[in-house]
Formats: sequence, C-alpha cells, structure tokens
Amino acid sequence: MIFLLIFLLISCSKGTDATLKQSVSDVKSNEIQYKKEMDEFKKTLKGEVKIKLKKDGKGSYGWEIAGKDVHEVLKTNDILRKKLNE
Repeated sequence: MIFLLIFLLISCSKGTDATLKQSVSDVKSNEIQYKKEMDEFKKTLKGEVKIKLKKDGKGSYGWEIAGKDVHEVLKTNDILRKKLNE
C-alpha cells in the first residue's frame, strides 16, 4: 500500500510540471505577440513619439504621449484608444 501511495504521488507531480511548462510557453508566446504588435505600431508612426502605457488596479489602461508633432500625438492617441477598446 505504501509503495502504491508513493507511486501515485510521484505520477501526480509529473503532471503538474507539464502544465507549468505549458503556461510558461503561453506567456512567452504572448510576449512575442505583444512585441510584434508594438513593432508594427511603431512602424506606422512618422515622428518620434514616446508612449508610457499604464494599467490601473481595475484593469483599465491609460497612457501618456509625448512628441514634437501635435498631429502625430493626436493620431497616436486615437490609434491607442481604438486598439485598447477592442
């Protein structure tokens, strides 16, 4: 009986390692997807615009945009508003 219990405990712990590896790979794929989207977004901007994205405790997002060209700042604000409201 003791050997059976030990065998069951060992086999259960191996299953959790597989789920942990899957969740780590999911996080990495999400980070890669986020990086691709940010690179694509940066390519559409003409001027130099700096964006600080913030997330509050309620799960909503806010941002600060700084740049030399007012039209680019407003365009960036509109794009971010549309992307984050999807």
